[in-house]
Amino acid sequence: APGGDDLAYVMYTSGSTGWPKGVAVTHRNVVRLVLGNGYARFAADETCLLVAPISFDASTFELWGALLHGSRLVLFPPEGPSPAAVAEVIARHGVTTAWMTTAFFHEMVETDPRALAPLRQLLTGGEVISPMHARDALAAAPGLTLIACYGPTEGTTFTTCHPMRRPEDVGATVALGRPIANARVYVADPMLQPLPPGVPGELLIGGDGLAIGYLGRPDLTAERFVPDPFGAAHDGWSGQGGQGGGRLYRTGDRVRWTAGGSLDFLGRLDRQVKLRGFRIEPGEIEAVLAEHPAVRQAAVDAREIAGGKRLVAWFVPADAAAAPAEPELKAWLSDRLPGYMVPAHFVRLDALPLGASGKVDRRALAATPAEDLFAGRPAFVAPRTPLEEMVAAIWAEVLGAERVGIDDNFWDLGGHSLLATKVLARVNERLDLELPLQALFKAPTIVSFTAALGESLLDLGALPPADDGPGPQPPAAGRQGAAQPERVQ
Repeated sequence: APGGDDLAYVMYTSGSTGWPKGVAVTHRNVVRLVLGNGYARFAADETCLLVAPISFDASTFELWGALLHGSRLVLFPPEGPSPAAVAEVIARHGVTTAWMTTAFFHEMVETDPRALAPLRQLLTGGEVISPMHARDALAAAPGLTLIACYGPTEGTTFTTCHPMRRPEDVGATVALGRPIANARVYVADPMLQPLPPGVPGELLIGGDGLAIGYLGRPDLTAERFVPDPFGAAHDGWSGQGGQGGGRLYRTGDRVRWTAGGSLDFLGRLDRQVKLRGFRIEPGEIEAVLAEHPAVRQAAVDAREIAGGKRLVAWFVPADAAAAPAEPELKAWLSDRLPGYMVPAHFVRLDALPLGASGKVDRRALAATPAEDLFAGRPAFVAPRTPLEEMVAAIWAEVLGAERVGIDDNFWDLGGHSLLATKVLARVNERLDLELPLQALFKAPTIVSFTAALGESLLDLGALPPADDGPGPQPPAAGRQGAAQPERVQ
């Protein structure tokens, strides 16, 4: 007869790499998920909904959570789920327990949060949950327990959970929560040393939910399923048919402990980008942007634009008729994050694109047309004077932009201190000036920058005092013996 450490099934997952891996799950792993665990209510009087495909590990919870407790199990019709169809099935069959991907949960709340009212408990996960959606759901469905769940397939569906029962239970962000029964979690540095509360590190998980490893991939298994450096007892299959030493799975997720003993999700280590010498976690920016009261959902990533890597933020407004403007979002993030973490571009969407698993399709986001990245910018106003034309040409060349208008902000176009140094060097060389780097910080648009240039040229006697003309012009040569430029009326 099969034992607890024998193979129950193989679940294929691409994770963040895009390359399918077969995760070997044991009977013990499944039992630990749904028996003797307190993160959700399992009982014969529950009516559970099976909506996830059996190739998705949420189906393990839906299927065995019901069958091993004598619950009624409602199979969703074969057509793809929509908010209206799920609401109809919940109402018609009296569903009391359901699981949804975070993105689909957001859709349900936006469509009609009252459709969730028949549920006693709703589990959701896969991505960071919007606090606004969580509050709206709990306000519209009194008596509902909303459970934020986290866990890779390698940990058998769920590893940590965070229950919320009232809108007041929802904080500025939704935590990953605490480990469920028979699960162990650690936050560690790259040397696998434990970290104290507040210090970000990689999340390592262990316990009876830990899978055998990857089918036919001993190299990858050894890389991700590592010996437990904390000296814990057996938490998985030894590979030899017996109970060997403990192991932990390196999730690649960046988290930190809170003072209250919960886990906060900070993003994926493999999504980190290096920009201007800084290592940036897009997930941190997403979380802060989603806190804006006028933003329902947000996604952030780095993208190559005009020859340079820039941060791009895609957002879904809470109210389509009152969407926040780009300057407002920049100001919000600038007050809460370092300047290098503020995206250069903001793209408004009606909804974030979803993949087959219900998670945000980041490949679709990356394919956003270039013109959409500049949609929130001021209307283009062409340079009006030779000096503005000269400066705009230098900016465009350094920034790799097709064109630069006189109201465009150097920093909003993706400029940074290194590029600013190049701009100042070329301007100083052309005009024989010695402007400091701070000049571009104080005057970040073509209009303000050329005005500052005009003042410097006047101080050096390279330009006559301005009358009612349109503005200062560049000298034909350096300040030594320079001919006065012709004014353009």
